[in-house]
Amino acid sequence: MICASILSEIVKTIKGLNEKQTLYVLKGFNFISDQLEQLNFLFLKNEIITEINFDPRSNLRKLSSDDRSFFAWYEDLIFLDINQKIGGVKDFTNYTIKIIENDLFFNYYPDFNSVNVGDKYLKYNADTDNIVQLYYGDIAIDNNQAFVVYNDVSDKEITKIKISELLPTNFVGSDGEIVEMPEESDNISFAVLVKEIISKNVTEIKILKTSDSQDVKIKNLTKLLKSLGVKISTRKYSTSIYKVDDTDYGQYEAILKRKNDNFKFKDLKIYKDPYEGNELINISQSVIVDKIVKNVELAQREESFRDIFVTAPTGSGKSVMFQIPAVYIAEKYDLLTIVVTPLIGLMNDQVVNIKALTEKAATINSDYTPIEKEQTLERVKSGEVSILYLSPESLLSNTDITNLIGERKIGLVVVDESHIVATWGKSFRPDYWYLGDFIAKLRNSEKSDHHFPIATFTATSTFGGDDNMYSDIVESLKMTAEKFIGNVKRDDIVFNIRHHTKDHAYKEEKIETAAKEINKLQKTKDKTLVYVPYTSHIADLMAKMDDKTKVGKYYGGMPAGEKNETLEKIKTGEENVVLATKAFGMGIDIDDIKNVYHFAPTGNIADYVQEIGRAARKDGMTGVVATDFYKEDFRYINQLYGMSSIKHWQIIAVLEKIFDIYCRKNKRNLLVSPMEFSYIFNDVPPHGIDAKLKTALLIIKKDFEMQSRSNYIPLIFKPRSMFANGYFMVNDEMIDTLKQFGAWQFFKKLDLPRKIETISDGLLTTTHSPGDTFVLDFKKLWESKYKDMSFASFKHNFFSNDLDKDFKVGKKLVARSIIQINGGGVKFSEINNRLATTLNDLQSIFGDLRQNNKHFAVKDLAKHIREKTTIKKPYIADMLAQSIIHILNRVPINSFNQSPFATYNSQTDKWNIQNTTYETRIKRIIGYAHRSLSPESTQTVRFTGADLKDNLDLLLAQLLEILELADVKISAGNNPEFFIRINNPSAIEKIVRNKSYKSKTVSLVDYKHKESCRLMEKFFTELTSDEDRWNFIEQYFLGKTKIISAES
Repeated sequence: MICASILSEIVKTIKGLNEKQTLYVLKGFNFISDQLEQLNFLFLKNEIITEINFDPRSNLRKLSSDDRSFFAWYEDLIFLDINQKIGGVKDFTNYTIKIIENDLFFNYYPDFNSVNVGDKYLKYNADTDNIVQLYYGDIAIDNNQAFVVYNDVSDKEITKIKISELLPTNFVGSDGEIVEMPEESDNISFAVLVKEIISKNVTEIKILKTSDSQDVKIKNLTKLLKSLGVKISTRKYSTSIYKVDDTDYGQYEAILKRKNDNFKFKDLKIYKDPYEGNELINISQSVIVDKIVKNVELAQREESFRDIFVTAPTGSGKSVMFQIPAVYIAEKYDLLTIVVTPLIGLMNDQVVNIKALTEKAATINSDYTPIEKEQTLERVKSGEVSILYLSPESLLSNTDITNLIGERKIGLVVVDESHIVATWGKSFRPDYWYLGDFIAKLRNSEKSDHHFPIATFTATSTFGGDDNMYSDIVESLKMTAEKFIGNVKRDDIVFNIRHHTKDHAYKEEKIETAAKEINKLQKTKDKTLVYVPYTSHIADLMAKMDDKTKVGKYYGGMPAGEKNETLEKIKTGEENVVLATKAFGMGIDIDDIKNVYHFAPTGNIADYVQEIGRAARKDGMTGVVATDFYKEDFRYINQLYGMSSIKHWQIIAVLEKIFDIYCRKNKRNLLVSPMEFSYIFNDVPPHGIDAKLKTALLIIKKDFEMQSRSNYIPLIFKPRSMFANGYFMVNDEMIDTLKQFGAWQFFKKLDLPRKIETISDGLLTTTHSPGDTFVLDFKKLWESKYKDMSFASFKHNFFSNDLDKDFKVGKKLVARSIIQINGGGVKFSEINNRLATTLNDLQSIFGDLRQNNKHFAVKDLAKHIREKTTIKKPYIADMLAQSIIHILNRVPINSFNQSPFATYNSQTDKWNIQNTTYETRIKRIIGYAHRSLSPESTQTVRFTGADLKDNLDLLLAQLLEILELADVKISAGNNPEFFIRINNPSAIEKIVRNKSYKSKTVSLVDYKHKESCRLMEKFFTELTSDEDRWNFIEQYFLGKTKIISAES
């Protein structure tokens, strides 16, 4: 039987909607507007309302004078909702509103074919509020077709009808096209595929046969298509294997042999069907090299191409598999490869190692001076450098890619150590997650002329199951990937896990046992890598080393020169033991490490395997992985990292602050400073707040994705660390100099007082500033006068006074942080009294806890706060309990005892009062509040230096905001500013008003963390043989070890 397309049946069904006094709102049908022109539209037939001031009343009057059915686009309904007209339709006419949803699409819907794609895209991405942003949560472009995600309407009572419920069942015939569905697909590729399926005469869909959970988009679509009569058949997955063309192979091998004429491509053990089993096949590295090159060539011809996802064990030659394609496309096509990599040591190491293949590789990172970075970028722009290694932060900070690469064409983006994208491990960095949006805009924006695949590489990414890092990576980077999942087992590594029972004090005994074993390993002359949880352990162990000249150190905070010295000495054998934190690891190329010794395991199984993979990378070696294990070691396994360190109350507090800023500014597009959120994340120093905020915003995004089938996101966030504003006191005498210099136009005066009032010995003292406070737009100054240097170099030269002899930061141009405190009409005398009462109550609570020598959890402290203070709101008590110890521990005191008054035990998740300095710290805060907040005033501005670490003004402001005693705004020019767009204020307000709200993502992460700890416990306490341990690791990486879900 031959039948028409699904699309023609959809058009027929919509045309058949004719219920009287009904307004049908079409959601997801814009792309067929030309086939629906004869319908009775309430507004425009082939486009949307584009004027924010459009008056809809004359159109709405039709509903009062007619009883025919009318049609409108979903954008029209949003417009009525914004203008509060939906209630009028429902209350003052007899019309019923019914939304017809195109549920064949998942979240991105094709837009009008007649739309000006570029104009609409630019409006959506503008930093100023406009009507396009009111309609859409996202706009993406594929082959000059726009795809949109709709914003929501506030009225939830409107009837919604899915188009699949209106279509006849089993109407699709049997004589038509067959489409093979990919295993998984990013949102845009999926929308393109759906449009193709419903537009053609497709009668059969082939989907992957898998016991694991399918991509939810594909699962929903196939279920709907089956009900319409489309045949659903299955296919088995098999990793692509083929012989590379001899000519191509010869060219790839010639590049490889530049390193060593004896080198040949290795065979890798790859899972044939990782969805279903653990059968292995051999695939040459040359196949993966060829796959990358061929997809680069397809992309350059603007034909359909795939991304490449590779997991392979440490030491299998992952770098070669992307270095050779990068060299090949640079030499043959003059294309640029950007390699995103997480660690400076890794960047430097790879640039050195690739020199045997090419002189066209370089990196820019903090090891290089601004002048050196500038010279490197000039070499990139001129074509002298064609392989550029960058951190994700460096890439994201350049919203205009031409700042980095000029007019060069990107041929390939490599994301190395891609497991960092995944949100569950201890290595997670939020900037890796935000790479996906950045790269997608490079590939899909109207302005971009870049067409390239992404290739990701990692040794440790789980595939399938509930803890699916592969899915996380593909989703985040928006990949449509062809995958090569490598064998995780290492036959050349054996385990030596020795179990101990504590005999005396754990800490001392643990150090003694570890030091004894490390000294033994050192005397064997074999190279040994020792992993420790904290830098303090390095010092403890180093003090007990027999021959300190043979032992090196490596940790994150070390100067670059000392790190490089350690690496050089361990490579040459001058030292044969390295005491290191997790900073020593990914990609560092030392192939003859014999032993990896863990002082105590940390993180999850994936983190552990990443670290033991440092051993025996040299052919023919056998590595030994050792641990002297005590059950008390679980205090380190239980340590919270990345997402798992974010709490429910912090998510609510972030949304509350964003909503407060929105209400204050009455704008949807906002630039916010992370310091405005410092009271929420006061467990980290000021420079760490931006990473915490990025992580919290990512959790918010995931929460809304989990709650809504439409993937509707009421909040859009973009890091904008490059274009931070600067705040300065400009001395009156400096203004003429700035005008002559041509910089004055970039300074904007802020409406802030020049005088500062304080109380000293009971008397009001007023000091006057020699100038007003201004905000400097660094971006505009740079673009106007210094575009010949990178923005980073410009900022560095600005603050180091190397920009110009007439432009000096110092006494007449003083960098400031601004803290504005507003009591909301309440005098500071009253606020200070409330603050003092609460802090004195807390002092009493701490005194009781110390007297009873009681260890306490945060929830216990919150209970005491509710019972023994005037604070009765649970969320304020929770926030104060989480924050107060961190705040007080950072209050500087003039005392011989500068140690924290309370310490945290990660094993028990409890605190203990160590000394009575909390009394001094509380007294100092109360006294400082009385001195700095003038009693008769209701608002004030505090000016302080750029460095806010342990700053009393900041700590006081954080307390006032936590206790809801005042509204606080903090502007700090040295911190990056973030761009946030509020798509739907009412959705955020709903959460803010719901004080019992729990983040689903936080709950899920918490469950995953606990299950991860359980798996680590099983590994270290129940498994006894190497075979059992490697089988367990393999099962974990193939998603066969069950992780409990948040629902359960």
